[in-house]
Amino acid sequence: MSEANLRDRYLQLWLNLIRQEPIATFHLHSNCTVQGKLCGTDSENNRFRVDQLNSPIGVYEKAVIRGTDVNRIEL
Repeated sequence: MSEANLRDRYLQLWLNLIRQEPIATFHLHSNCTVQGKLCGTDSENNRFRVDQLNSPIGVYEKAVIRGTDVNRIEL
């Protein structure tokens, strides 16, 4: 497969995923886990937009999680 084809498939994956607005669990540094509705990401996955983010210190209606803080995402 060409690089352009792989890039297109990668972008289609994110586009289809974001349309579903799945509940995602984010595993962050220091064994911290948060959960919320995944609403978007930037082009390089440096930031993730999350609604109804459940964190150890409360629920945030809207939040942005830095990609560098994320170890793993479960959908």
